[in-house]
Amino acid sequence: MTRRRLTGVRWIGALLLLAAVALPAARAIQSDPAPGNLDSRLWSAIVTVESGGNAQAYSPGGAVGIAQIRQVCLADCNRIARQKGLDLRFAPADRFDPDKARQMWDLYLSYYGEQYERETGQPPTDEVYARIWNGGPSGWRKDSTLEYWGRVQAFLEPAAADGA
Repeated sequence: MTRRRLTGVRWIGALLLLAAVALPAARAIQSDPAPGNLDSRLWSAIVTVESGGNAQAYSPGGAVGIAQIRQVCLADCNRIARQKGLDLRFAPADRFDPDKARQMWDLYLSYYGEQYERETGQPPTDEVYARIWNGGPSGWRKDSTLEYWGRVQAFLEPAAADGA
């Protein structure tokens, strides 16, 4: 009987741990950013491809968190925030926080989306944003990001069909 209670306590503990990780991640995936920021559909698709929605995900290449943010991207986000005069600074641990990861994603893609538009004269599309996220500031030019875009696009299609 004691063993059964311990199993139940462990089960409840596991559920609480899962809720502590999954609920903030789910909220960050579904929440809309501040007005004028990037589309939640794209965020959700990228997070699904990058980590399956796991805010504690690690990759062998050093990318971590729900959006699989590397240290170099974090440093770039801090540089962009300083350059724009924003009162934002991100720490390495912020890559595991779904809300902070969303802020970094918005900042990074908004900045490099503007750069893309200045360079091409065209507004960035979901494809451009996804390929930049995968391949860096000039990722939209790299053939190596096309397969990634295909995976992201597969998760955008149901959302696009629902809105039609």
